[in-house]
Amino acid sequence: MLSRIMLAIGGLLFGVAIIAMVELVLAAFGVGDDAPLHDPFAGFSSAVHVFERVESENPGGKAIYRISPARQEAPNPLGPEPQREFLVEKPDGEYRIFVIGGSSSEGMPYSTNYAFSTWLERRLDASLPEIDVKVVNAGMSGYASRRVLPIVQEIERYQPDVLVVYMGHNEWAESMYYDHLLNMDPRLFKLLEWAYGTRIYALFSKLLDIEANSETPELDIDIGPNALQMFGVFKERASGRGYPTARELAFRDILYEHNLRSIARVMKRAGAKLVFLTLSQNFSDWPPPASSHREGLEGDALTRWDGLVASGTRLAAEHDCQGALDAFLQAMEIDDQYADLHFRTANCQRELGLNSEALRHYRLASDLDRVPHGANTRFNDVIRRVAGEEGAILVDVDAALIEESGDGLVGFDLFTDFAHPNVRAHQRIALTVSQALQEAGLPVDASEWKQGYSDPPLAEIYRDEPRLKILELQSRVFVCLLAPRETCPEETARLREMDPENYVISLITAAAER
Repeated sequence: MLSRIMLAIGGLLFGVAIIAMVELVLAAFGVGDDAPLHDPFAGFSSAVHVFERVESENPGGKAIYRISPARQEAPNPLGPEPQREFLVEKPDGEYRIFVIGGSSSEGMPYSTNYAFSTWLERRLDASLPEIDVKVVNAGMSGYASRRVLPIVQEIERYQPDVLVVYMGHNEWAESMYYDHLLNMDPRLFKLLEWAYGTRIYALFSKLLDIEANSETPELDIDIGPNALQMFGVFKERASGRGYPTARELAFRDILYEHNLRSIARVMKRAGAKLVFLTLSQNFSDWPPPASSHREGLEGDALTRWDGLVASGTRLAAEHDCQGALDAFLQAMEIDDQYADLHFRTANCQRELGLNSEALRHYRLASDLDRVPHGANTRFNDVIRRVAGEEGAILVDVDAALIEESGDGLVGFDLFTDFAHPNVRAHQRIALTVSQALQEAGLPVDASEWKQGYSDPPLAEIYRDEPRLKILELQSRVFVCLLAPRETCPEETARLREMDPENYVISLITAAAER
């Protein structure tokens, strides 16, 4: 028995020695130094960094960190993205601000070119001309808090002064497609992290051309298929399958708060100030894709509910919103868990000028959506609580966009689709963050800030970059098809007229041919 044990241990040590020797030889010849072209862990591990070190292309230039190709989904249609690189050696006097979150932080559908981080840097440059302010956008499309946390842990090494956090719209979106990673045995996950980090893997991945030819879904970084896979949950739940249980919803909330607190701990360790932004989204112009009745609703009660809703819908179509509202509120006494009923109620209240009540029901419709589409409004309560308890700066973006919205109901006036801010909203978010930094005396006392900056007019922005309107409609059509929504054909036709060669149109055409 002892001989067998010693033989096994010896074999293991010999294997480890061989691997170590091969790694040393490969290192001596510089094999495996190149950054990977894909991330096998889709951001759930720090094995592939968000930022890779790149030697300057200019003679005598300084090394920079630049967004890794493994984390890039697709080329930016507006050209090179600002705020995606920074110096390896932080210059004396530089004030470094990082922005993290999902696609809304990244600036989708414009990417970072028109994201609030870009407008924030412009404001800070004008308000603090004597300070070298550097804003870095580390937002990643589709990322929820569990994938944002490893990014924050990486950012800790880059000497941040401020971290701005705007995230929460993807807490359910990634749970379906990435189930194979989320539920993997942690020991196997660690082993794979080690294996993918070796030079041996880097060598064989190139020799076998794994990155170019692999059909493994998680290696596909094309924005079209990846987004379809990412939001595949929408189609399933819109058809009445796969609704999250109360236990799953509770776990989502617990995990979200845990990750916010973990981010706060990392920033305290880094000595950086933390700024939490509350969340907003398209409440009034984006109907909930999926609704369900309260548990136990059946028989006569369900028949009465159906009759009242049908009556209210007919009256609303006849422009009798008061009569429709009476019917909807009676139906709500039978079952107030049906998301679409709250949305119809809010529409009538909006028509009658009852905007505060309409806002409440629009938000209930969003929270009861069984997809769900976006962030639950409870997340803002979590953000406020964590910010207060962890000593973070709280920026109430939700309140700011209510104020910015014409009727205070927040819809397509500020969002391109269900959750992505448009240029106007990004500008307002930047203004609100800038005001919060000034009030907090960051980086200098509020009295030292210069006044007078104003964002360029929206008409001028759209005139100078006509593709913005195409990108906005493209975003709306793409998510519309995934939801789906009744206006999809109309919006698709508009996009085809504006840009016949648009990649979303290509996806629709290909799907129709299949």
